[in-house]
Amino acid sequence: MIRHGESQANIDRIYAGHVDTPLTARGCEQARSIRPVLAKIPFDRVFSSDLKRAWDTQKNALPDVKCTATDLLREFDVGSLAGESFLWHKDKIAMDRDYTPYGGESVDMVCRRLDRFLEQLERNPCENVAAFTHHGVVICMLRKILGNAFDSSLLHSFNCSIHVFEFTDGKWRLLAFNYMNPLF
Repeated sequence: MIRHGESQANIDRIYAGHVDTPLTARGCEQARSIRPVLAKIPFDRVFSSDLKRAWDTQKNALPDVKCTATDLLREFDVGSLAGESFLWHKDKIAMDRDYTPYGGESVDMVCRRLDRFLEQLERNPCENVAAFTHHGVVICMLRKILGNAFDSSLLHSFNCSIHVFEFTDGKWRLLAFNYMNPLF
């Protein structure tokens, strides 16, 4: 899984959720910076969230690779908070990331969506799959591996970082977190 590069919403410190927000120039540069690492991997399949920031990250990181867009890899739907400063609402949204009071999704809802994506992969196994996605989806993947009691406030998926997971013997395992983090 690769989190999208820096987006305008990241700079503006607003909830983006399902709103399309473009990558910044730095976000495009971050995506291009991981290209040499990803180019060494013979991907059987490449997927991306259908939201612009993830799709554009994929296009910059793997420009000549066929990619399938899917809404299963989308970020949390934050409902009516979309476009609002998360600094004003941080206290209202506990670490459980429950946006249902605002017409959005809960962690469980996003995790179930991710499970549908993973079930597709498990039914059609491939050696190497790239999935360009969002912080919330990466956190749900960690929750799947580490359990529901996983405290997501302890880890942050940095922009354009690579997270390596493996599926063997019917289980998902974490192999690397925030690998190749282009923090420049």
